Amino acid sequence: MMIFTCEEHIDMAIDEYVDETEQAPDVMFVDNSEKLCRFCKKKAVYAVGC
Repeated sequence: MMIFTCEEHIDMAIDEYVDETEQAPDVMFVDNSEKLCRFCKKKAVYAVGC
């Protein structure tokens, strides 16, 4: 599971990941990504997952 998120919604992404997997996620900085935030559709800055 991988959740892409903007800086504003990183907390929501971490909470969602933990709720679904019951594990702590890796949080990676996404550089030059065309991915969009799962919550607001702005450009993603982080990838939350394993």
